[in-house]
Amino acid sequence: MMAAMTPPDSPDTARRIIVTGCDHAYFELVTELIASVRDHTDTPMGVIDCGMDREQLAWLEARGIRVITPHIPDYAPARAVKRRPSLAINICKLWLDRMLPDFDLILWIDADAWVQDGQAIERMFAAAQGGTLAIVPEIGAKIANLLGVRWICPGWMQIRSFLYKNASRARLPFGIRKRIGAKPLLNAGVFCLRRDATIWPVLRRWQALILPRRGMAFTQDQLCIALAVYIDGQPVTFLDNSHNYIGPWLLDSTTGQLANLFFPHAPVGIVHMASQTAMRTALENTMPVPTVTGGEVSLNLRYSGLRRLSASRGAA
Repeated sequence: MMAAMTPPDSPDTARRIIVTGCDHAYFELVTELIASVRDHTDTPMGVIDCGMDREQLAWLEARGIRVITPHIPDYAPARAVKRRPSLAINICKLWLDRMLPDFDLILWIDADAWVQDGQAIERMFAAAQGGTLAIVPEIGAKIANLLGVRWICPGWMQIRSFLYKNASRARLPFGIRKRIGAKPLLNAGVFCLRRDATIWPVLRRWQALILPRRGMAFTQDQLCIALAVYIDGQPVTFLDNSHNYIGPWLLDSTTGQLANLFFPHAPVGIVHMASQTAMRTALENTMPVPTVTGGEVSLNLRYSGLRRLSASRGAA
């Protein structure tokens, strides 16, 4: 059963928006993200156009989805963006306050994510209401090393974390690399901010320094966010990993929903299929997913994949 929607003209939602971005290849994922959001709320939505075709743009406009022109600052590497237009999406994330002057609260969700529990949307907006950055640190239920390291010899190791590696590529001073290298990554796939939050110009100050440097366009958004929080001390509100869940994957077979690895295995709020290239490409591509009760199912993690599972359960 679809959750009750918040009226579109409610004072609580009239000045907020959910935004994503895509090119032609990711459009199908965006349609699934939109459908998953609409299962829970009528909050306005927008899509940054970084290479969609006319039919795709018409599909969005027919459903009242705002099509947003990307903003590319002068210091962006023009050749890299021309060769790979989707890079504009990561660049634009740090300009949303300028691109969306009609809204007070902006929730970003990557195109390869979708909403399973509508309360996650509400909690993201609530966390950002006071002007802090609402975001999920990657310290949750992950069966992986918390910090990437390379052992050199007993007692000696080299830090290989995302933040340390990317700060090094950006040629930032060792003092900065040292301060952020062991910090958790703040995953920019889902975040929420007020348009008047103090962090926006700080993010762009770092972007102007980092973006022109070779090979930084794809990862600069997450590095800039980390620098603004860990170096400049910009206010942040951390949410648990259910609000930007990237695994390990677990299915509650009684409800047909993806569940958090941590007991009591509550439903995941926002599913983020980071690194799941095969599943993003086609619904026929699946992976074995354990169940809460100890079983296993073959599942595609996309919104449509879970709907297929639900339909098959209903027909059984």
